[in-house]
Amino acid sequence: MTIAVAYRPDEFGRAALEWAAEHATAVDDSIVVINISRGEPRLDAGFARGRDIQGITESLTAKGVSLEVRQTVGDNVSDAVLFEAEQAGASLIVVGIRRRSPVGKMLMGSVAQSILLDASVPVVAVKP
Repeated sequence: MTIAVAYRPDEFGRAALEWAAEHATAVDDSIVVINISRGEPRLDAGFARGRDIQGITESLTAKGVSLEVRQTVGDNVSDAVLFEAEQAGASLIVVGIRRRSPVGKMLMGSVAQSILLDASVPVVAVKP
């Protein structure tokens, strides 16, 4: 089985990855780390860089977890995560969630919310 992790190099992405790694270790699943940039990856703080990817790879490999990292660019992050998860044959998606203000909820969509509502497989939402 494969666990897809919607990853950003921040506390929310790390929380999702930690949960997935613990679960994958317990049930011998593999992980696909999905990292999407909305625009120019060099300018996007949410796009993981070489050191971050290397750290993820070393950490999960040390725990005995097999993994694949998929990075791409897309206008709609939630759709891109769902597409990559489906392509990887994921049976579970893990996302980190953050608190949003009432105004923030009204003005902006949430990637995690879209994934929760649109995924065809179970989704685990993790807080740091």
